[in-house]
Amino acid sequence: MGEQAIPAGEALLLLAAAVSIQMAQGRTTDQLELIAAFFEVLGDNLSLIAARRSMDGGSGQVSTG
Repeated sequence: MGEQAIPAGEALLLLAAAVSIQMAQGRTTDQLELIAAFFEVLGDNLSLIAARRSMDGGSGQVSTG
């Protein structure tokens, strides 16, 4: 993949807030808790992958074996 522009931190915060508000529309508290838990696990897994890649010198490829 080629280099892509990453929005500034403020723009990411605004985007996250807008997406959260939109996703919460018409959902129950239980549904929101499940969605939040899913994204928390997703974020944790992405952090783990990023940490592992940095240990490999940032090559972008992680050995599976």
